[in-house]
Amino acid sequence: MRNWNVIVTVATGPGRQSRLLGHLRRLGYFDRTEFKNVCIGHVENTAQFLETLEAARRNGKPWFSDLGRVIPVEQTFSFTPETLAEQLKQEVTPFVERMSEGTFHVRLERRGLLGQVMSQEVERKVGEHLKIAAEAAGKQLQVSFANADYIVAAETVGTECGSALFDRAFRERFPFVLPH
Repeated sequence: MRNWNVIVTVATGPGRQSRLLGHLRRLGYFDRTEFKNVCIGHVENTAQFLETLEAARRNGKPWFSDLGRVIPVEQTFSFTPETLAEQLKQEVTPFVERMSEGTFHVRLERRGLLGQVMSQEVERKVGEHLKIAAEAAGKQLQVSFANADYIVAAETVGTECGSALFDRAFRERFPFVLPH
C-alpha cells in the first residue's frame, strides 16, 4: 500500500495536472494515480498544508484554479470489494467520540471497482452502524444530506481507502475540502 494522507482532484483542462503537481510537490510528496485527474500525496502536517492552500485561494494564486478538491484523510487501509463496508465501519467508529448531537452523513467516493462496490450501499451500512454507535454512547445523530453537522468521508483509489471526519466549521474554513 502507498503512503498517502491527501487526495487532490484536478480541474479539467490540458496541462492543469502537471502545473498543479509542480506547486503541490513543494509542499509534500504528490503523484498521479491511474485515475484521470486524481492525485495522492503525503504531507507532514495536514493543517499547515490546508492553511497554505487557503492562503493561495485567498490571494488568488493562478495555480489554485487548477485545483478541483482536496480531501485530507486521517487513516488509510487496503480492502477487497467484499470487506470494504465492514472495514470502514471499524475505521470510522472512533469518529463518534468527536461528534456531538446533530446531523451527519457518510460519503464514499469510489475510484475503480465499478460494479464491485456499490457506494450507496456502503454509505447506508456505515451510516446505520454510526447511528447505532452514537446511540450506545448516549448521542442522538440523525442522517441528513442538507448541510450536515458532520460528513464522514471515505475516498477509495483502487483497493485503498482513506477516511476522515469533517465538521461544518472545518468545511467552511476550507471550502476546497469538498467530499462528494
